[in-house]
Amino acid sequence: MAETPSALLDVADRSEPLHEAIYQELRARLSRGAFAPGESLSLRTLATELGGSVTPVRDAVWRLTAEHALCVGATRRITVPLIDRKGMLELLQARTLLEPEAAARALPYVRGRHRQAMKKANDTMNDALRQGDMAGYMASNHAFHFGLYRACPSDVIVPMIESLWVRFGPFMRLMYPDAVNELDLSDRHGDALRAIEAGDEAGLRAAIAADVQDGLDWMIKRI
Repeated sequence: MAETPSALLDVADRSEPLHEAIYQELRARLSRGAFAPGESLSLRTLATELGGSVTPVRDAVWRLTAEHALCVGATRRITVPLIDRKGMLELLQARTLLEPEAAARALPYVRGRHRQAMKKANDTMNDALRQGDMAGYMASNHAFHFGLYRACPSDVIVPMIESLWVRFGPFMRLMYPDAVNELDLSDRHGDALRAIEAGDEAGLRAAIAADVQDGLDWMIKRI
């Protein structure tokens, strides 16, 4: 799935080295479901899209392979991994353990700008869902969650959650068409926003846990 031109230009505008920028961009795309499970990727195509040479793209691919986010076969063919039922359930169960804790840790650091960004992301997500815009839905859902988690500086929990989303995103892209028609989406994000406004840590934990659990319950029935 092609990214918007502005997203591609952002890579060149970052202050970090190009190889790191490309790695972060590919990670972000995986998290947002820009690639589907089993999809083949081309080093040259990615290099053209991201404005770099093949070498930094290859370095990024090797790093993502070490994180189990990509696969490189014996013939050097690069693919997005397929995930079996057991692996998907483990990913979602790990999210249910880590994300409520990350939300609770972030709560004391959340300011007005965080709440506004989260509300905007949630509104955009709901609009995308109504319009059947898978890319917009996943990008906005990601922005909502990490707008909260990243409010608190973290060198451990948030990077762990990020790595889970990198592996989860492609699978959600695959399941999205069915989710639009079948998933009973309660207002978990609204519950989270109200808990943040009230400074209610228990309520925030419950809202985030329920948000992840809703997806887990639905996927258990589908896979």
